[in-house]
Parts: sequence; C-alpha cells; structure tokens
Amino acid sequence: MKDTDVILDFVEELLTNNCLPFHHFKLPCPDAVLFDQGLRRDILHVGELESSINQFLLELKPKKLYFLKDEYLCSYIFLRLPDSEELFACGPVTFEQMQGDRLTRLFEDLKIPDELHGALQDYYLDVAYIATPLILTSLFTLLAQRLFGAEEYEVVETTFHELDQWSEFYQNYFRIEDQPFLSIQMIESRYQAEAEMISAVQKGNEKKALDVLTRQATHIMPERLSSRLRDQMDYCITLNTLLRKAAEMAGVHPIHIDSLSNQNVKAIETLSSVEQCNAFRRECIQSYCRLVRRYTLGNYSTLTQKVLTYISTDLSADLSLKNFSDLLSVNASYLSTLFKKEVGVPLTEYVNRSRIRHAQGLLIGTDLPIKTIAQQCGIADIYYFSRLFKRITGTTPKAFRESKNTRKYQASLGN
Repeated sequence: MKDTDVILDFVEELLTNNCLPFHHFKLPCPDAVLFDQGLRRDILHVGELESSINQFLLELKPKKLYFLKDEYLCSYIFLRLPDSEELFACGPVTFEQMQGDRLTRLFEDLKIPDELHGALQDYYLDVAYIATPLILTSLFTLLAQRLFGAEEYEVVETTFHELDQWSEFYQNYFRIEDQPFLSIQMIESRYQAEAEMISAVQKGNEKKALDVLTRQATHIMPERLSSRLRDQMDYCITLNTLLRKAAEMAGVHPIHIDSLSNQNVKAIETLSSVEQCNAFRRECIQSYCRLVRRYTLGNYSTLTQKVLTYISTDLSADLSLKNFSDLLSVNASYLSTLFKKEVGVPLTEYVNRSRIRHAQGLLIGTDLPIKTIAQQCGIADIYYFSRLFKRITGTTPKAFRESKNTRKYQASLGN
C-alpha cells in the first residue's frame, strides 16, 4: 500500500470515529448531495447546482489546503490528492450550535422564507458540530504536510458565495403577498413607464414626461423602505440618473448634463418631506426637457457640436473663428462654411447673439453694472457692446433693463 493511501486511511478512520462527513472522488463531482448533504438541492432548490459546484471544485489548485465557510455557517475542507485527479473533501460541519436564537438570527440575516425554517432546523440537527475548529484544522494541516511536504503547500481560506446568491437575488424583489403575478405586472409597468419617460425627455416633450410621472407615481411606485422619505429620495436619485441618459441620448454635451445632474444630487439631499420629493421630480423632468431643447446637438456634425458646446460653456472666452480652427485643427474656411450650413447663421453672428442673450439675462437677474456685464459676455468695449446690443434687440442695455421688454424676455425663457 502506498504512503498516501496509508495516511488517508488513518485520517478517514479518525473522521469516521468522530462522525465527521468526508468524501474523495474524481472530478467532476458525481452527486451534488456529496457537497452539502442536500442543503441546496433538496431544501433550497437551487437550480443548476452541479454545474456551479463543479465549476468551483475544478478551480481548486494542487498543493493547496482550502478552508471554506459558506453563508449558512457550514465549514468545509478541500484538497487535491497528489498525482491524482481525485479530490478529498470534508464537511459540512459547524463550529457553533445552530439552534434557538442563533438559528433565528441566521434566518433573519439571510431572509429565509418561513416555509423553509422547519426543513433547515432539521438539517442543522444532522450536521456535525465541533466545539472548536482547532481539532479539524490541525488534522488536515498534518495531512497536507505529509502529502505535500511541510514547506510545499499553501493554506487558502475562501467562501462559496456564488452558490448562495439565490438568498439575495430576490430579497429586494417587491412582492405583493398572495398576488405574485400582480407584482410582476407592476414591475413591467414601471419599466415601461421609465422607457416612455426617457423617450419623452429625449425629445424635450415636457408635457408627455410629466404625464408619465403622474401615472408612475399613482400606480407603480411601491414603498420599499421603512423610511418613506428615504424611499422617495432614492426614487429621485433614480429619476435623475434616467434623465441623464435621456439627455445624453438626445445629443446634449456631457458638460451640460453633468452640471445639471450635480445640481440635482445636491438638491435631493436637502429634501425634507415626501411633498418636496414630489415637487422635485416634476422640476427635475422640466429642467432636463429644457436642457434637451436648448442644447440638443444630435443633428449637427461633430465639429459643429464641439463649437456650439464651447460657445455655450464660456461666453467670455475667445470665440473667434481663428481660435476655433486652431483649437480643432481644421481649416478656418471649411469650419465657417460648415457651421453656417448646419446652424443657419455665420459663426460670428451666432456668437454675438449668444452673448447678447446672456447679457439680457444678467441685466434682468442682477444689479451688475452694464460694463461688468459686457465683460462677462466676452466684450471688453462697452461702446461696442451697446451698439451690438441695440442692433440685435432694438434697444440699448439700459433701456432694456428698465423697460417692459424684460417681462417679454422672462416669458420667453419659460418656453
């Protein structure tokens, strides 16, 4: 008899005398029950169990001693036998008594359905219990030393979380007791509503998007957390994320999307009531629809998109044709022709109109001196600014600030 067989016989005899389960077999594992005494297959009804188990076992390396503990507080030991395709396995065993309050806490932690409690209680009665792991670990450490040499093996502590994902896969699934199919219908409706919301915002259709929000809030937004306010705040975060993607799909440059999104994230954390959350969702949709209507660039070429984005980002910068052509490494004449063809006005005229529109907002919304406003709009010469302002608007900056035109301008901003 080989030395390996003698050592294994000795270890197996010790395990048998102490009522500790063990197996050695060639991979793939012939029966999933050998792994955990039927816990996952017969009690938890985990699908495709053999495939998952064998995928894990085939990844175990030679000259390594594996100590594993799963979510059910069961421990296992594995090692590959030298010069063989066989695997030696011991377990499951527990190092604490699984009964009473300890078992109740485990059921709560893993969210085990009530209907499985009885079967699991019976299961733990059959699982070997050892008061201390030292006895078992010392035995297998000695076995590994004899099989591989004292300095030739490695101890690996690991988990088998993949098999236990079933316990968390559906734990966050919103379920209506005694009406599981209604739960599915509600989830389908919510996802359909989200798709409609994205489509509406992508087109800048504020009315349609708000209609979808009303329907969604009324019928298909379940309460998931004990704190209703936190639950509604999380829905606001989700909405902001969805609308970010809608704006991106519409061709809005990320710099505009990111600015609005960051503003919304800060606003969400200041919400202090469910009513404020409801109001925020409406404002969020409106702001993204307006962002799309204002900054949608999907119909423009990449070059024109970049120019328009630079202009809208910083009107005080050098927005000359020469600077853009240098920045984008493109012929100035070509860029000028392309921009006018796609936008409908020459680049210089578009920049001037953008600056004057921005100036109108500053004249209405601030008490800044006109000279300062001109500088913030990228026009250093106050006299040129005034002439340009009058050419485009028909009035001077001072007269605009004091006249009824301000109300007309404010009304136009809401469109």
